[in-house]
Amino acid sequence: MGHFRVRAMLTGGTQQSEEVDLLVDTGATYLTVPLDVARRLGLRVLREQTIVTAGGRREVWPVAEVRIALEGREAPTVCFIAPAGPALLGAVALETLSLGVDPVARRLVPVDGFVLAGATR
Repeated sequence: MGHFRVRAMLTGGTQQSEEVDLLVDTGATYLTVPLDVARRLGLRVLREQTIVTAGGRREVWPVAEVRIALEGREAPTVCFIAPAGPALLGAVALETLSLGVDPVARRLVPVDGFVLAGATR
C-alpha cells in the first residue's frame, strides 16, 4: 500500500495544540510524534517501550498520551515520542477513531466497530 498524508490537530495535557501533517502508516503500531512536537505539546511520558524500526533496529522510546482530532473525529490515544523523523498515524490511533484506509483512493474511511461478546438485543 502506498503512503499518504493527512492533517490532524494534536492536543497535549497542557491543552497546547498543534496542527500536524501525519504520514498514514498502517504498519506502525501507535501514533508517532517527533520529540520537538511532543515538547511543544507538553506531552508527559507514561512509560518507555521497546520498538523496532522499519530498518529492523531495536530502540526504547517514550510513550505518552495525546488527543487527536481528524476527519471530524476526536479521541485520546497513546503515542510514541520519536527522536526525529515524520509524524506517523499508526493502526491503534486509526482504530481509536474508527477509521480505516482506502489504499486505492489514498484516503481515510469510517469503519464499524466490532464486538465479539454476545449481544442480547
